[in-house]
Amino acid sequence: MSKDTVTAVRQDGLRYQSKVGGSPFLGSGHTRSCFKCGKHRAPTSLQSIRLLGRNEVVCKPSCKTLP
Repeated sequence: MSKDTVTAVRQDGLRYQSKVGGSPFLGSGHTRSCFKCGKHRAPTSLQSIRLLGRNEVVCKPSCKTLP
């Protein structure tokens, strides 16, 4: 759930949530998540490495250097 969610109370006493519309994934929509940090990135900024006996994609060159 995104952090821009606002809770309000209607006249009948029921509570509901509203949030800004749209997708958090900008661009063409072709993103994958990094196995280590979990951030969604374009496939060109990810590299495949062998972890835990499987091929996983992680940020290249590293998660700490990318914003």
